[in-house]
Amino acid sequence: MDEHKNDKSKPRVILLGDSIRMSYQAAVAEILAGRAEVVGPAENCQFSGFTLDSLDKWLAELGKPDIVHWNNGIHDVGHNPERSPPQVPLHAYVANLRMILDKLSATGATVIWATITPTHPDRPFLDDQWSWRNDELAKYNSAAFGVMWARAVHINDLHSLVASDYDLYLADDMLHLSEAGMKACGAAAAEAIGACLDEHRLRTQRSDGE
Repeated sequence: MDEHKNDKSKPRVILLGDSIRMSYQAAVAEILAGRAEVVGPAENCQFSGFTLDSLDKWLAELGKPDIVHWNNGIHDVGHNPERSPPQVPLHAYVANLRMILDKLSATGATVIWATITPTHPDRPFLDDQWSWRNDELAKYNSAAFGVMWARAVHINDLHSLVASDYDLYLADDMLHLSEAGMKACGAAAAEAIGACLDEHRLRTQRSDGE
């Protein structure tokens, strides 16, 4: 039996996202222990196209979610000289987000969108290495916000959190989260999920009372 499907007594929360998500998932699970079963794909969800192609498999493995905390973006907005085109075009990114959201909404789960975390302003842009520009990242965040706002999706603004103190929340590579960043983002994700868990509990109670 799939270990992710054993506990049906608590709401199931699925975390989707890249290495940023993977770095704070344990903190979310620890904070929400006793309130929810927090799971996520063992692999990096990478860019939006990969998430879209892999989502059915992940949902089958992880079980039907009650809440999904989701992000894609760093892989899309980054310039990777080893792929073509180097950057996922904004229109393709937006189209992928809409199709992913359609799939997630079909599960009946409450969806929370986490904004793309920034890179450090001092991180150099190098043509021969995977690199980012924060002004482009802001455009992708804005476009994603438009998609989510139109569908009344909850927003967890991890970008603003990390940008409030780049030196504290980003690791030495100026891209991934530091220990403090993992803790802060995990706490923010748990808070956003916790609010949705309260809504889920109230809906369940009303449904049981009918």
